[in-house]
Amino acid sequence: MNLTNLVIQLIGGAAGAQGITGLIPSLSSGPTLDIVIGIVGGYVGGQLVGLIPGLQGTDIVGVIGNLVGGGVGGGAFTAIVGMVRHANNE
Repeated sequence: MNLTNLVIQLIGGAAGAQGITGLIPSLSSGPTLDIVIGIVGGYVGGQLVGLIPGLQGTDIVGVIGNLVGGGVGGGAFTAIVGMVRHANNE
């Protein structure tokens, strides 16, 4: 793993978190916490995508793979945390 891929994963995670809370506002935990949760999810999602052969490196396929993996991971983790927080508040 190199720093470029990590930064791309974290940016994708933050964007995924903002995307999911924009589509479903009830999942939001607040703007700052959404970004932090998305970054964590982006890291995990990006690492999982990195296990797929051919999606490693800093070529265009690797960059897109890390960005999409980070975005999906960030959005999914933000949605899960939002659903758990919403369920605990009821």
